[in-house]
Amino acid sequence: MAIFNNKNKDERELGFGTKNYNKPVRFLNANGQINVHRAGLGIGNVDIYHWLITTSKTSLILVIILGYILINFVFACVYFLIGSQFFGGLDAQEPFQQFMNLFFFSAQTITTLGYGHIYPIGNAASIAAAVESLLGLLSFALATGVLYGRFSRPKAHLLYSKNLLISPYKNGKGIMFRIANRKQYELIESEASVTITLNNPETKRRDFLNLKLEITRINFLSLSWTIVHPLDEESPLFGLTKKELEERDAEFIILIKAINDTYSQTVYSRNSYKAEEIVENAKFKPLTPEADKRGRLRLTVTDIHHYDAVN
Repeated sequence: MAIFNNKNKDERELGFGTKNYNKPVRFLNANGQINVHRAGLGIGNVDIYHWLITTSKTSLILVIILGYILINFVFACVYFLIGSQFFGGLDAQEPFQQFMNLFFFSAQTITTLGYGHIYPIGNAASIAAAVESLLGLLSFALATGVLYGRFSRPKAHLLYSKNLLISPYKNGKGIMFRIANRKQYELIESEASVTITLNNPETKRRDFLNLKLEITRINFLSLSWTIVHPLDEESPLFGLTKKELEERDAEFIILIKAINDTYSQTVYSRNSYKAEEIVENAKFKPLTPEADKRGRLRLTVTDIHHYDAVN
């Protein structure tokens, strides 16, 4: 059974420690987020701004809509408790319809729209409306800041192949995956690094080993990039089978660094593959970009997932 080759030369420290957890773990989720939950501070662990910036668009839209409805509902209740007689233009007789009219009055107040059909009378109603107007200005300012933060944050929208392949490579084999840019902007000076972490049966601890790549840098990520680690005698994985990698809870941690030419800023993308996502004796299907009438190449980026079995 193979252990490790060139371990000392290739060992890395990524900040995850060397503890053997004696159960399957994943340090990076498939979306690139670090899979660590920091606890012990109670409500101090909550970072609302980070969640709003990183959550999905659907979740953000739902939060904004539900927050808007909740605020209007709360102030409608306040107005209703103050009394319908303190609101001019409130003609409804039924309590439910009065409440609904006050709800829509709240919506007009928080947005500073103010149709004027309903208006506050007396100090209590006027103070409540003034407080809601101030809250509305602050709320929309915060929502605008969050939206600007999401749209202005430079990203590397990379698409990774679904599987890691062990394929014929030169006179031996190589372990490889593909990436492509999902957006129309350009990524230049792209660099890749791959680290494998797995349990060491000799030391009973986890090792983090750097994997030497065939190519570590390309100037333009305009089509796709197949990133290859040769499984030769210099590889720390030489002689290890997929089954052994699964038994040692192996995880391939990938870091891509590039320059987003739209923002002229360095962006990063992370991903990881578990040993269970390795496909042996397979090779990626060649991508076939086509030229249109203007001479522009057209690439179907989702084709990077496709592969063929080989003997």
